[in-house]
Amino acid sequence: MLTKYEEKLISINEMMLAIGQKIVKANEVIYDGLKSGDYSKFKDAKESLAGIKDEARTVDKEIVITLALFAPEAKDLKTIISYLKMTNEYLRASSNTKSFLKNFPVKTDGELHFGAIMANIILLQKASLAAIKNAVSMLSKEDQEAKEDLCVKANMEESKADDIYSLIEKDLFVEMLNAKELSQEYFQALSLIRKIEKIADRAACMASLQYDICHNN
Repeated sequence: MLTKYEEKLISINEMMLAIGQKIVKANEVIYDGLKSGDYSKFKDAKESLAGIKDEARTVDKEIVITLALFAPEAKDLKTIISYLKMTNEYLRASSNTKSFLKNFPVKTDGELHFGAIMANIILLQKASLAAIKNAVSMLSKEDQEAKEDLCVKANMEESKADDIYSLIEKDLFVEMLNAKELSQEYFQALSLIRKIEKIADRAACMASLQYDICHNN
């Protein structure tokens, strides 16, 4: 029979999995929208992220209550603090996703030439999506080896996202040189595309936190 503390941890884990799946869903919609060129799909992604901030706060409150009620020590304390850190990563990933959804495509009076780099933007979103999906999936696994495998995959996709972003950055700088009057717009576009890469960064952090948890138990 599970102790009340163990039941609390399971409940918190389920709540966190539900939030993570919302972020995954939003990024799946972004990926589909970029591939099809139909940005009207982004509306569905925005709806997927509705209420995440409140849900994360609810999880944080549950964690604080659990700390107060059970006063876990040593490895148990490290586990629940890792959950607390993860909710912060969720909020950052959600914020980056919302920012991309709100501002893409970049609206300017000039003409931005994205044709040459759109294929890489799609690849960047694909890698970022895979990273966040692997990281969130770790929450649904009990087997340590399965968690470790997903952690490795999440970090590999994050590294891939870094490389693809570097290529996009280089190509956009070339475009800036060819259209100096649009340099500000290109910088804005680059900053926006960076949001996708940051989602992959957040996924790697989530995966690492969960890796620490499973090696702490």
